[in-house]
Amino acid sequence: MKLVILESGAKAKTIKKYLGKGWIVDACNGHVQDLPVNNKAMWAYKEGELPNPPWSWTDEKAERKLSTIMNKASKSSVNEIFIATDPDREGEFIAWRLKEILSDFDSIQRISFNEITKDAVMSAISEPRDVDMDLVNAAIVRRLIDRLVGWRCSKFCKSWKLKSMGRAKNTIRFQFLLMGLR
Repeated sequence: MKLVILESGAKAKTIKKYLGKGWIVDACNGHVQDLPVNNKAMWAYKEGELPNPPWSWTDEKAERKLSTIMNKASKSSVNEIFIATDPDREGEFIAWRLKEILSDFDSIQRISFNEITKDAVMSAISEPRDVDMDLVNAAIVRRLIDRLVGWRCSKFCKSWKLKSMGRAKNTIRFQFLLMGLR
């Protein structure tokens, strides 16, 4: 038995029709783990290396969903898992977290496709790959910057009755303007 995990339940239903018997197709419904909310955003690191912060479940629904998928896979004697999250930075991050969570299974591979057609899905399954750690690291950096800079600026925004600072890039630009730099 083989398992395919996608982000979207609608995509999972369509792909299940393409793959048929011998396959379990399920959706994780997006991000399953992220930086902990109540963490003070202080993580040890070595120069030239990304910090290795703890990751926690995004919410109880995500944890229950993954637990259900893992139980279904165990009961069905799944011997291969294909992670088919979206082919972008966030999809790669989700795939990495899924691969870490599902590490007890022997064969976990990443697949991606840009269209939901039988040919595209079958082609992706025939050419699995590893998780692209460059994209994962880009997602991690964005999360760290958002946490370290963006969250701190939120209080500042509220004190000036601003709706938002935007993403971290805009926050950093704003900090330079406050310091008189351009």
